[in-house]
Amino acid sequence: MVKERTYVLLVLATALVVGLIWLLTSRAATPDAYPDVAGALSQARPADVESITCYPLLPDRRGRPARPFQLRTAATVAPLLRALRQMRPVIVDKQTFNPLIETTVMVRLRPELAAAWHLHSRDIIWRLALAAEGDVALRAFSQVVCQSPALNRQVRQLRDSVDAAK
Repeated sequence: MVKERTYVLLVLATALVVGLIWLLTSRAATPDAYPDVAGALSQARPADVESITCYPLLPDRRGRPARPFQLRTAATVAPLLRALRQMRPVIVDKQTFNPLIETTVMVRLRPELAAAWHLHSRDIIWRLALAAEGDVALRAFSQVVCQSPALNRQVRQLRDSVDAAK
């Protein structure tokens, strides 16, 4: 009888722990809706962005591996923030869509702005790519694809200027 009661309590405690873990992680694992992300980016000022980090995936013009770089000052963040605001969703044919991903861009918002837009994460991640549709940005963990010629152009220029400084 004591063994059965101990077993039942152990099963209940395990179920409770699993349920709590699921509650804590399920909200964080849910990608933010694109309208919320676009709204936060449209409202953001350079001071609302902690940093923009770019991780180039392709080699530089000389064939060497490109280095990641981070923008933190308002003067360096502002042009990329303007380019992020210019992005517009585009419908692509999933059967023929074959982008060449060039760079991963992570925009880290200040906690106040993320909370104001009810974003689950302060980090907004885009994968910049070249496709038949032109320069595009694919939102990480989402099906959203945006046209992004200004953003892609500016990130390439920054990447090349970082590579030239080597």
